[in-house]
Amino acid sequence: MTSRLRLSLVGISGAALTLTLFTGPQAMPAAADPPLTVADAKAQIAQLEVDAEALDQDYAGVQEQIDVSKAKLKRKEADSKDQTAKLKRMKAQVGQVALAQFQNRSLDTATQLFLTEDTQGFLNQISTVEKVSENQNNVLQDYQQEQAELVDLERSTKSEIAGLKDKEELLSTLRSASEKKIDEAKSVLSRLSVAQQQTIVDEEKQVAAEAKAEAAKADAEATSTPGGEESSTGNSRGAKALAFAKTQIGKPYRFGATGPGAYDCSGLTGAAWRAAGVSLARTSQAQYRNGRPVSRSDLQLGDLVFFYGGISHVGLYAGNGMIVDSPRPGKSVRYTPMKYMPFAGARRPG
Repeated sequence: MTSRLRLSLVGISGAALTLTLFTGPQAMPAAADPPLTVADAKAQIAQLEVDAEALDQDYAGVQEQIDVSKAKLKRKEADSKDQTAKLKRMKAQVGQVALAQFQNRSLDTATQLFLTEDTQGFLNQISTVEKVSENQNNVLQDYQQEQAELVDLERSTKSEIAGLKDKEELLSTLRSASEKKIDEAKSVLSRLSVAQQQTIVDEEKQVAAEAKAEAAKADAEATSTPGGEESSTGNSRGAKALAFAKTQIGKPYRFGATGPGAYDCSGLTGAAWRAAGVSLARTSQAQYRNGRPVSRSDLQLGDLVFFYGGISHVGLYAGNGMIVDSPRPGKSVRYTPMKYMPFAGARRPG
């Protein structure tokens, strides 16, 4: 039996699975459905769960884009408000300029010179008059420029609102697609007999017991080294990130969650490293692009460990071939043996 199959357990809680097993009559499989083995069911469920988590990470990425867009929209709305107030203040000045130009429109300079009694005084004022006219034109030009800037701000704000709406619709689509994958996994499970479902329950218990034993061994090895985990890894921030993640064990996986009450996989790793003073990108794919690459043989406590071809899952290395991760819907933050998932790479943040 492959390691991937051993972890291909349905993304619902143990209590819900027990309820499926022991309450009410089993629904008969459709006549067209071929017989399903435990191995086949687990393989199908595993792929559906991987697909669901990949959608979850896409969801988290779009949610981050929405947060950025909302912040930009808020700034643009504030800028538009300030620009409107500025134009209102300029409007009175523009009105005075327009009035002055209207009052002097009928007499050109030659006519005014012919009519005036103080010819020398008038000539002395010519340069001043020309300067005033130049200032008047500047005021009008400034007003027109500021008015054009307001139009641009309003157009940009409308575009941001439209883009935000598109992203929110995509968010809803991704959420529905992920939930459909989980429903399909449950449907696969329902095609198994009670005995077959019990086999899955027993195997999951076995994996959990193994993970607990290996985690205890890893903790013992770390604390037996002088100076504890920090000196044994040479990475104090990684040890701090892992220590935080351990305190979250038992908290549920939740779609798009970053804590403190629930997490998705990258939400947990981001919160853990933030507790160690390091800011990470939001999704597993983005986290994979940051930090220093680390080989599997050189892993240290707290390193980010990634799985699957699409980098759809991430956890924190906990020693002895274990990670702490938030695995999938219906499960909680826990220790997981790395050997049950396809290793895609590792990174050391900071």
